[in-house]
Amino acid sequence: MPRFFFHLREKSKTTRDVEGMELPDVDAVYEEAVESAREIMSQQVLRGERADGQAFVIADECGNTVMTFPFKLAIEH
Repeated sequence: MPRFFFHLREKSKTTRDVEGMELPDVDAVYEEAVESAREIMSQQVLRGERADGQAFVIADECGNTVMTFPFKLAIEH
């Protein structure tokens, strides 16, 4: 099963995902992005922080960007 890396972009800073996650396909990657973004945003809201302007830059095992997922899509999904 392929491994995907969910790098977190916040403004001009990117935090790299060094572990990644094995997922069967791009549809599963999208669903994982939705759930993970919702989880991160809910924690931010509970801490009284703003929960906007973030995105996952999702890469495959070769380092190629598969998709960029703005967190606002998790709300609209």
